[in-house]
Amino acid sequence: MFSVSVFKLKKTLKIIVLSLIIKLSIIFNSQAADPHIGTGEVKLSSNVIREFKQYVRNNNKKPMVFIITTDGTGSFFLHCPHGQCQPPRKQYRRDQCERHYNKECKIFAMRRTVKWKNGINTGKAKQAKFKYNLSDTDFDAKLEELGFTGNSTTPKITKKKKELKKTVKKYELKGERSIALSWEGYEELIAGTVNFDETDYKGTLNLSLPNNDGTCDGTYSLQKSGKGTWQIACSNNMGAAGTLKWVKDGGVTGTGRDYNDKKVKFTVSKNS
Repeated sequence: MFSVSVFKLKKTLKIIVLSLIIKLSIIFNSQAADPHIGTGEVKLSSNVIREFKQYVRNNNKKPMVFIITTDGTGSFFLHCPHGQCQPPRKQYRRDQCERHYNKECKIFAMRRTVKWKNGINTGKAKQAKFKYNLSDTDFDAKLEELGFTGNSTTPKITKKKKELKKTVKKYELKGERSIALSWEGYEELIAGTVNFDETDYKGTLNLSLPNNDGTCDGTYSLQKSGKGTWQIACSNNMGAAGTLKWVKDGGVTGTGRDYNDKKVKFTVSKNS
């Protein structure tokens, strides 16, 4: 009787261990096979590195996702101003990036952890996580350690940043303008005002939805050409993102889609 019980116990343990191995294998394979996460070698341009630093260091808003073009030259990211935003679909996030750059895009980081698999980065939280208070030196060193920059990346970044600061002094806007926004699902055009405060080609947006549906906070990022990207998150768990074109001393036009893939368009009035 004793030998039979031991045999049954061993058999039961083997079944439990085998089940655990199968479950872990399924979890691992599902994560590794995520088609939205980037894989392979990629070197980030100095502009993408600058955007990634901005994304990580915004401690007032919760980072959601950072996406890059597969050649490492362009980036697109989303923050959550309210801390409890409904996460948009991964495909939606990539589509926004690909519409803007007309290139294939993949997810580079979720929250503050780099997920891109390049043979060096393992995606483990401790090794691949970037803290918001990292210095430029530590930030650049960590990216190089993970294999996303070359040996000559750091000096180029420093030079680019100095040039950008000199240019930005000639391009800075602050104030309030009228905005007309059409959001699929709302029958009427949404009219109101937008407060903006732009520094270093980056700024914030604030607007109110009709019918007391809530308020929206957002950010935008511009290139020297006046083209850029925007994203907003609202207190009713709605949100949207897209591209815009800002003409100096002129108006602004923007297009994009919300978290449910509905179209959003807006125009901001010119300087009076």
